[in-house]
Amino acid sequence: MTGRYSSARNDEDNVERPNPDLFYTQPTFRADSPDLAKLRGRTDLTLKTPGIGLALAFDYYRFEAFATERERDARCGPTGHPDVRYERAMMKDLKHNKISLEMIACGHDVDHPSFDELVTPLFDAAFRRLIGDLVEAPKSEEGMLASTDIMIARVRYSIKAESVGGWIKFPISALTVFEQENRDVMSRTIGWVENRLELTASPSLFDTKPN
Repeated sequence: MTGRYSSARNDEDNVERPNPDLFYTQPTFRADSPDLAKLRGRTDLTLKTPGIGLALAFDYYRFEAFATERERDARCGPTGHPDVRYERAMMKDLKHNKISLEMIACGHDVDHPSFDELVTPLFDAAFRRLIGDLVEAPKSEEGMLASTDIMIARVRYSIKAESVGGWIKFPISALTVFEQENRDVMSRTIGWVENRLELTASPSLFDTKPN
């Protein structure tokens, strides 16, 4: 085991497992939400689909990792979506839901003293996924070839791999859908992601744009 996350791989499914020494939350969704009934049986979802907010919440809210039990417990409770709240999660919950390292969100923001230690393995897992998708993408195409994202303090940070004039660029953006976040914190977090990307991939150009 190295750092706060184990790099050991499960022999059965060959995925990286979250570190059992951290403290986790899990999103829970209101079973009697009226939006759930509106979505039942729908596959052609658009932003105009009734109940789309809940569908977006299913993807937006993820299991989160925290450095201490106290900080984990402080983030339990209601969220910015009325049908979603966070509860404690044990390792058995992560195992039951087949949560791998790349699916975990960082619960702390960029100003937390343990931020680098917690988020670096999460970024690295997301970046490996991006590169894997990029390798499989058609090489002759222009435009977006692959994308990935990482959730940090309930804000989504996206990294795209785009082909522009024969070069691969990695624009970074930040988006908060349901939660209120300080734009200065978002900008500084983009800076962290950009610096980590430079250390990992040394791309020739970065386009950073918080949304």
